[in-house]
Amino acid sequence: MGMDKMLKLVTVSFLLALCVGCATSRSEVDVMPASLDKASNTASLGKKVYINTVDERVFEAKPKQADIPSLKNAEISDRAITERAIGRKRNGYGKALGDVLLPSGRTISALVGESVASAYRQAGYEVVTKPETSAAEVKVHVKEFWSWFSPGFFYVTVNNKSRLNIETDGQQSMEIVTFKSDGMQAVTDSDWKAITEAGLQEIAKETASKL
Repeated sequence: MGMDKMLKLVTVSFLLALCVGCATSRSEVDVMPASLDKASNTASLGKKVYINTVDERVFEAKPKQADIPSLKNAEISDRAITERAIGRKRNGYGKALGDVLLPSGRTISALVGESVASAYRQAGYEVVTKPETSAAEVKVHVKEFWSWFSPGFFYVTVNNKSRLNIETDGQQSMEIVTFKSDGMQAVTDSDWKAITEAGLQEIAKETASKL
């Protein structure tokens, strides 16, 4: 075996071992919602909206695909856990291991709702935090939102996807579908944070483009 080939195998083995060591436990990652700058030439529409976001994601105990939400200890019926879940770690061979959750008190529905609200503000709407008779309810159904990584020989690809249905009385419903990905040698907690925040930013941008 040539020296170059041996060096490559040693490097890959080290990275795989590193992935296994850091991926078996549950991580908590603090993720920030998207924030779009309000365009200086966007006048207020004089309309109020209240964003009501519902997490409708479907979790599976042992999914065949990494992009399907799952949890290490099969806590898929515990909404206190599922509402915080953003991803599932895997080793270098793709075997599912530890979970990636938001900190206690944070939820996917809140993050997605705040990201959608940013798009409405950019479009000139006034977003209120409580239901009002003068505010139209914008119902955001979170059908999909998940971060995962795909193993490779020399690097892995970390991904995020989402699918939302946004409904407002008297208006045509909107479907928001997004996907982001990035390649790297090993996935750390900071990478889960970065790809999830990038996914939220895409939600805000895609929603703004349809308003």
